[in-house]
Amino acid sequence: MSDRELEDATTAEVRVEDPSSPGPVRGSSPAPVEGGNPEAGSQALRELLERTRLQRLAELRESSLETQPEDVAKAAAAKAAKPGRSGGRSKPRTDHLGASQRIAQRVARRTVGKLVSGTTENTQPVPIVTALRGTPYQAPVQATEPSEDEARMVLDLAADIAAMMMRAGAGTSDVEVSVIAACTACGLATVEVDLTSNTLVVHYSTSDGRLMTVMRVNRGESTHFAKLASVHKLVTDLVDGRLEFHEARSRLDAIRTQRRPFPEWFTTGAWGFMVGALVLLLGGGPVAIPLGIAMAIVVFQFGRFLGRKTHLPSFFITALQAASATLIATIAGDLGIIASPQYLVAAGIVLLLPTQSLYSAVQDALTNFPLTAAGRVVGVFMTLAGIVSGIALGIVCGQAIGLSHIEVLVPKTSPHVVTAILSMVAAAVVSMSGAVAMSARRRFILPAALVGLASHITMMSLTLLHIDNVLASLLAATVTGFLSRPLALRLGAPAIVLMIPGIYTLLQGLSIFTAVYQIASDSENVSFAVGLSSLFTAILANAALAVGAVLGSYLALPLKNLKSQNFKSQSSAEEKVEEVRSGETSTAVIDSVQPAGAKTQSSGPSGPGAADSTGTGGTGVQSSGLGGSGTQPSEADGSGAADAAETGPIQS
Repeated sequence: MSDRELEDATTAEVRVEDPSSPGPVRGSSPAPVEGGNPEAGSQALRELLERTRLQRLAELRESSLETQPEDVAKAAAAKAAKPGRSGGRSKPRTDHLGASQRIAQRVARRTVGKLVSGTTENTQPVPIVTALRGTPYQAPVQATEPSEDEARMVLDLAADIAAMMMRAGAGTSDVEVSVIAACTACGLATVEVDLTSNTLVVHYSTSDGRLMTVMRVNRGESTHFAKLASVHKLVTDLVDGRLEFHEARSRLDAIRTQRRPFPEWFTTGAWGFMVGALVLLLGGGPVAIPLGIAMAIVVFQFGRFLGRKTHLPSFFITALQAASATLIATIAGDLGIIASPQYLVAAGIVLLLPTQSLYSAVQDALTNFPLTAAGRVVGVFMTLAGIVSGIALGIVCGQAIGLSHIEVLVPKTSPHVVTAILSMVAAAVVSMSGAVAMSARRRFILPAALVGLASHITMMSLTLLHIDNVLASLLAATVTGFLSRPLALRLGAPAIVLMIPGIYTLLQGLSIFTAVYQIASDSENVSFAVGLSSLFTAILANAALAVGAVLGSYLALPLKNLKSQNFKSQSSAEEKVEEVRSGETSTAVIDSVQPAGAKTQSSGPSGPGAADSTGTGGTGVQSSGLGGSGTQPSEADGSGAADAAETGPIQS
């Protein structure tokens, strides 16, 4: 105990008992003594107080020294020997150090104190809801925690959404954020999602410690962009609070049986028209275009027949399709029907390339899904190996039956105005046909044509500037991704719906055929090493397309507010939603860039959505449980009846 503490402990008044009068009052002069000198009584009182204070100080000092350890007692005695305030402070121990050294010591002590004081913020688990940053679902309206039975139903809904998106052809990151957004909007903000290859596991722990786990396995893909857009619209409405759980369940069941927007024969014809437009884009003649359409239809139906009847693995089916396309083009060139059969084979190779799988594999690798990316890469590699093997088989069979040699190295010619215009028209047709072949809705066809046309113009300009093929492919695909994301989100669909059709105009089918032909023909002018190097460069250029598409999609993140910025006027119902969200304690805004309430139904692409925005429905806020509070929109605003009107009737 220090001197200051001891002095503070002894500053209390010592009362002197007097039988005839009360003692002196604190803060006043002592009472005069009768029959004597008043100064003598005051002096005696002061002496008594001083003796009492000194005696009490000595007792406290002795007791403190007895109770303290020896080393602490020595430190206290040394401190007691120091002069008081009147004598001035002693010099600090670090006076011999410089100012910079003292500052460094203070910083070091502060840093060590933070490290040993306890768990820091960086070691805390990151909430899974932060995965929604930069996505269309970044500001979900969160409900309160549901009951155990309701939580089980929410997990089933989220797992069904994920399984449907995986089968329809969505990327892994899109599936994960959709599951997180759906669970968060329904009150399950602490779910854990594990998506690996074709397996999805959603785990949730209730507040009382009960564990729930739901798993889904995807055993096959069937590209269906219309269904993918419908699921995207459902999750968007659920996140924005315009839809409650039971309506979401009904709409998802309707989407599950949704028909394709076009019949099967029309889709097959779209693949054929895409190959014919690619022949024109590469430089084929007027005879080669209809021959390419017919060849694509035959090859497509041949592969479907083999898969249905023989159940062969996809590697062998792809190899047989590539061999068939090579033989058809080589025979047509040998008979003199077409002058450049290499364009026909190149267009057929584009038909067989795993474009969507390649894009998804690169996206998974760049978005921290290494296991899923590895599985997709294996599938892409096997498909490319099947294409290369099939082309080589077709070339060898053609040489065995005496077919003439193909001049694959065509000299480049100077661009012509008419040729440039025809190539741009062909690029637009390629993208439109690709959108139809992948079962996209009708309203996505023209935007896909615009994206494909812009990509082709970029690629053509970079080629005229003598930019390297790989770098040109990367930059052109970046333009594709940059345009696809805002346009697709404006139309209520994920970016992949416009991105894949736009990439078809940039695929390097001719480079692959040229490299494989050089390897298989074993000519005297070209060595095996040169052909192998050309094949690696062609595959690298196709991979650069996927990398550029992902890069462009991320560069377009600031444009995700394009829809809300163009339509700043809000209805009174939507303003009420904003007020409710600003005062709701359970609402979590992840990113302030795009508030969910700023989205207006009148800015949607469909008419019924605009009609609903002026009425009483369409802006209910889900605030507790699975019910929601507020009126809900009609089915015409979502992907139920509206999808049936655009994509054909929905099977019941």
